[in-house]
Amino acid sequence: MKFTGKNVLVTGSSRGIGAEVAKVLAGYGLKVWINYRSGAAAADAVKAEIESAGGQAAVIGFDVADEAAFVDAIKTIVDADGELSYLVNNAGITKDGLAMRMKSDDFMAVINANLLSAFVGCRESFKVMRKQKFGA
Repeated sequence: MKFTGKNVLVTGSSRGIGAEVAKVLAGYGLKVWINYRSGAAAADAVKAEIESAGGQAAVIGFDVADEAAFVDAIKTIVDADGELSYLVNNAGITKDGLAMRMKSDDFMAVINANLLSAFVGCRESFKVMRKQKFGA
């Protein structure tokens, strides 16, 4: 397969769109790192489904809004597999409400999970991919 020997981290892939993306990418021959924040059982189920279809997967739990945890996760993946070829920034949260009633902490949680995490993930992945001279 075209992607054999490469891996991908898909954030927020224990359910929903992220889980489906993980399954499709595994079908292309990528080893998929399934990220979850609080759904370990769901992440394990996605991993089992990928493996039962003949794919490779690993589970890595961390909160994408936690910069240090994201940095550590990238390091864990590279230490385990020797590379990181692709990153899919899928994780995100909503805390809908009227602006006049929304607390600043809720607003910042959304910003950190949806925007800061994408920046941190890209920044840290780019460091690895630049050394490899490959990645997206």
